[in-house]
Formats: sequence, structure tokens, C-alpha cells
Amino acid sequence: MAPKRAVIESENNSAGHDKALLSAILDSATEYAIITLNPQNVITSWNVGAQNIMGWEAEEAIGREGEIIFIEEDRRSGAPAEEIAKALATGRAEDERWHARKDGSRFWGRGLLLPLRGAPGFLKIMQDQTNRRAVEQSLHESEQRFRTIAEHIPQLVFRSRSMGERTWGSTRWVAFSGLSEANSLGLGWLDAVHPADHELTLEAWAAAETRGELYVEHRIRRAIDGQYRWFQTRATRLMDEQNHTLEWFGTSTDIDDLRRLKERQDVLVKELHHRTGNLLAIVSSIARRTVQSSESLEAFSVKFDRRIQALSRVQRLIARENQAGLGLDELVEMEIGAHGLELDGYRIRIEGSPIALPERHAETLALALHELATNAAKHGALAHDTGSLEIRWWVSESALCLEWRETGVQTASHRRDGRRGYGWELIEVALPHALGAQTRIELRPEGVYCLIELPETSLGGT
Repeated sequence: MAPKRAVIESENNSAGHDKALLSAILDSATEYAIITLNPQNVITSWNVGAQNIMGWEAEEAIGREGEIIFIEEDRRSGAPAEEIAKALATGRAEDERWHARKDGSRFWGRGLLLPLRGAPGFLKIMQDQTNRRAVEQSLHESEQRFRTIAEHIPQLVFRSRSMGERTWGSTRWVAFSGLSEANSLGLGWLDAVHPADHELTLEAWAAAETRGELYVEHRIRRAIDGQYRWFQTRATRLMDEQNHTLEWFGTSTDIDDLRRLKERQDVLVKELHHRTGNLLAIVSSIARRTVQSSESLEAFSVKFDRRIQALSRVQRLIARENQAGLGLDELVEMEIGAHGLELDGYRIRIEGSPIALPERHAETLALALHELATNAAKHGALAHDTGSLEIRWWVSESALCLEWRETGVQTASHRRDGRRGYGWELIEVALPHALGAQTRIELRPEGVYCLIELPETSLGGT
């Protein structure tokens, strides 16, 4: 009988060892709640991990229903029974939801319910995932904020791997370029970039690997009309703790209007320099000729001031119009009005269709009209009650013709000293030289007659 007793004792010792080992394993799993339940869903065992996570001591939990770890909402909805039914039907039931602690607080638990093998009841293993869920939730919210911002700012936003291999593009990119997100992935987005800009764009991405940031100006096609517009594309990379590139974030900003404005500004600056040079040359010529025709410093001052005022009036009119051409009718009316005269349709009449003059023509022609109007007001038709003035213009086959005709006044046929004034020389010499005009000015018995013919080709098509 001794051998049999020894076998029994050995088996008992082995069983006791196994039980102690299992208990040690369960107590060592302090981060996992390991629970057993009988078929009626009553708790039969409760390890240290369950105590750490949910707060109940083993003596408090064993014998109570397994529903105590479910939050009130899930108990009311029948979640515990559904979990048991699923475990029986499929051999396992996974869940990830809020669970209850002894103190009434909640934690996010991820659990697995399994039917026990070789014994009635269930095994439930669960881990507290509250911190992980908070991190994931924060990342999700951050991603949502990023996407919300990316979809509402006017720039086209994108995310890429190295060398511009795109992983995501905003809906504004899709709408603008007409390329779907799928077709834009990798280097597919280059299909929307002007072919002539492909090389410089890829070179910019290659350089960005060294600099750590991307900058390139290139043209991107607008799907709605097929036009290419200039964009400024910038990107910066996100690094990990080991300085490895995780991702590139970038934007493309429409600078087409700004670029065209800059080009226009450059043109205007050059034009300003050109105009300034022309004006200085005109002022110099006016000063030189006025000195030659003035008997005294006082006479020079009066004449020079009036002629500069005439030039100034044209410049103000040009600035007000802010356009390529200046109306000939406005030019004539301006010079007549500058002498305190009115277009009454009887003594002073003008006639002609609307014609736009380039600035250069307007400046020189205004000086000629000023000299004619000054002479008419001081010595000619407008200085006498019986005099009249008719100004008319028309376009012939090859020229713009302007006629100045004074009538109703007796005047000398020539100056006593044989010298011709600045106005006369301006019309006979300056206009042909500066504008290629053909001119004729006569001092007729009834008044001054002047005909100015400006070549139509020099007007850019009138």
C-alpha cells in the first residue's frame, strides 16, 4: 500500500504546485484583469490586475454578477447578455467600450470573453486602454482640425513623402486642378503642373532634401478653363526624434495676380522714367525758345509760366484718365477753357468724332493748341467781338486732320520785325520733327488758319 499512497501524494503535490503556479501567473499579470465567471455570469475568480484596474478586492467581487464592470447604459441595453451569447456562438467575444470602476469612474477597456474549456463558465481578459484611447482621440481631433483648416484656407494643401511623392491633397486641390485624390498620389499631381515647369519643380524637391524646406514658383493648370496660373509652393518636413523625415506638409498659393501686378509695376516704372525724360526735354525746349522770343525777364516769366501750365494741364488729364489714350475733344475744350472762354456754338465751335491720342501726341499737340489759343485771345479772332473760331478734326485715309480757322478780324500778314514766335515755330518745326506731322499755318487777312495732319500709323490706328 505504500507505493499507492506515494503516487497519490505525488499527484496531490503536483496539483498543488500547478495551482500555486497558476495563481502566481495570475497575480503577476497586474496590468490585465483576468476574471472567471460561471454559466450564470457570476464572478468566480478575480486577480490582482482586476483589482488594480477596477478597484474591487477579490473578496468584494467574487460572488457578484459580472455586470458590475459594465456601465449603466450598457447594462440597460443588454450588452452583458449579448457578449455571453456571442462567446457561446462563435467561441469568442471581443469588446472595446467604457467600463465601470468601484468608485463610479469610468475607464476605456478592451476585453475578450472566452468559454472555458473542460469546465462550465467563461474567462474574461481585459486591459485598461484609457490612455491609448486619449492619445488616439487627440490624434484624431488634431487630424480633423488640420483637415478643417486645410479645406477652408485659400491655399491648395498637400502632404507628401520625400521627393514630392504625394500622399494626400485637399479638396481645393482636387477642385482647382481637376485631378482626383487618387490620380494626384505619388507624382501624379505633376500632370497639373505646366510641362515646362516639371524639371525646375523636381529640382526644387531634390534641393529641399538638403535644406529641409521647399520653395518653388511654377504654373498649375486651372481645370475650369484650362489656364495655367502662377503658384508659390512651399513645404516643410516633420522629423522624428532620430531626425528621420516622417512627412512633408505644404501649400500652393496663387500668386498669378500678384506676379502680373509686379510685371505691370516694372513696366510702369520704365514708362515713368521714359515720361520723365520726355517731360524734361519738353520743358528744356520751352525754356530755350521762350528765352529767345522774350524781350525781358518779366516777359519770359509770364510766357514760360503759361506754357508750363498748359503742359501741366495735359499731365493732370492723363493722370485722371489712367488709360492709354486721351480724348482730342477734351484736349481742345481744356485749352479753350484755360483762357476763360466758353464753347457757345456761335463764336467758338468745335466739331469732330471721338478720337483717342497717345500721351506723346497729346503733350505736343496741347502745346500747339495753347499757342494758337493764346494768340487768338490776345491778338486774333477771340480778342474782337466780331471774330469767331472754328476747330474741327476728321480722319482721312492716312491721317488725322485738325483744322484751326479764325474769321471776322483784320490782321497784319506778317510781323514787323520778321521774326516768328515760339508757337509758329512749334507748329512748323516741332510737330513735324516730333510726330512726323505735316503742318500749314497762315496769317490770312481774316485771321489765323492752321492745318495739322498727324499720320494715322503713328497714332497706332485711330
